Amino acid sequence: MFRIIVPALLCLMASDAVAKDLKVLTGAGMSVPIRQLAEDFGKSRHATVTVVSDTAGGVQKRVEAGEAFDLVIATQAVMTALSSEQLVAVQHHDLAQMVAGLAAKAGTPKPAIADAAQARTTLLAARTIAYVDPASGGITGVFFLSQADRLGIGGEVRAKAVLEPNGTGVAEAVATGAAQYGVTLVSEMLPNKGVAVWPLPDDIQMTTIYAGAISTHAENVLDAAALLDDLRGKKGHDAAIRAGLKPVPN
Repeated sequence: MFRIIVPALLCLMASDAVAKDLKVLTGAGMSVPIRQLAEDFGKSRHATVTVVSDTAGGVQKRVEAGEAFDLVIATQAVMTALSSEQLVAVQHHDLAQMVAGLAAKAGTPKPAIADAAQARTTLLAARTIAYVDPASGGITGVFFLSQADRLGIGGEVRAKAVLEPNGTGVAEAVATGAAQYGVTLVSEMLPNKGVAVWPLPDDIQMTTIYAGAISTHAENVLDAAALLDDLRGKKGHDAAIRAGLKPVPN
């Protein structure tokens, strides 16, 4: 009996030692905290974690096209749509609120953006403004133009546009001088050391929230659920704050 059990135990130990693959798809604005937690999670669980980021529209298209992911993170609207299509679990969990900001080249004094009126004046005086092309599926470009229209300067903002496919491109355009200012998610611009970033004032700030859910076609449900728990807990809250996002109760 002893000779039979030992090989069996060794096989179980060897099986546990094999790294599992965990695939995560996230909206770009959450990519920084997701990647931070994923790296630590992979080390602690001996798992291989792959994180793919895209615009909110890109996330929806990827899932609807049948790409395989275990954990999906996107805006509430996208998650609701995917849930109704039975592509992710009906129960999804709120993770963080988007915070949009204005970026200028590093070393530039903070522009006047204390309230909507000051932001309007600053944007009118700008030579060029980079933001995410709404056609790319990024919701921040749609949001920014809607706020510009509300402030009565939509035409002027569109005339100054430097359109980019994502927030990383917006930050790079500002860092290289291709645009005087950039407006998109703070979390997407902070990693670029060539820019300084300030949140937009509350009266023109975003209220969009990111949520996460397990894919109905997940192949690694256990690890997906564990990482989602981390994102909902203190680790996730702290990472969201560091990335310039606003944690939300869940």
